[in-house]
Amino acid sequence: MASYETEHNINRAEQSETRPRRPDLSSFFSLLSQITPDRPEERAREHAVPVPGDVSAAFSSLAEAFQLIQRENEHADSDLLQNMIEALMGAAEHPPREVKGVDEEYIAALDRVNIKTIKKDADCPICGNTFVEDPHPLVVQLPCHSTHIFDLECIRPWLLLNGTCPLDRMDLAQRERDRKQKLLDDIKKNASPEDEAEEEWDGLYG
Repeated sequence: MASYETEHNINRAEQSETRPRRPDLSSFFSLLSQITPDRPEERAREHAVPVPGDVSAAFSSLAEAFQLIQRENEHADSDLLQNMIEALMGAAEHPPREVKGVDEEYIAALDRVNIKTIKKDADCPICGNTFVEDPHPLVVQLPCHSTHIFDLECIRPWLLLNGTCPLDRMDLAQRERDRKQKLLDDIKKNASPEDEAEEEWDGLYG
């Protein structure tokens, strides 16, 4: 998925200094690509899980980025950020075997929010920047609640790593996995015996 800057043809050096800068997440995304490759078969061993140290580094990297926001933006929700930072640092200390965030396809499908429908004083719960003051707003709504709206640039890394809504902690990634599994189950349930036999036959010569 294209970065915020690429999608809006933004030169960070030319942006207004009245808006606190967002941290550079290039290191985080580089780490994330190592532990969640686009194609799992690219891993060194089939069905291999990521190295714990790499997973820990990704969580630490995002925690540090949120700490920078917390220090530099007085309008950010300090309590929310602190909770997110603590969750990330906890995961860094005890890294999970697999990163169970959402994928880029899920991010791309999030509902975009028309800036004209947003209250003038509404701001991103993570960075605290007012949406309407952003010259290139890209605001998304999470499916858990209509009021849970964020700057895409802020919520994307969190969702890719955690898959939960920062406000109510609904596990969006698990809900998406359950949805996909139900679709697969429905397809199998509705498949005719002839279809199943054909799939098995095709598999012999695939």
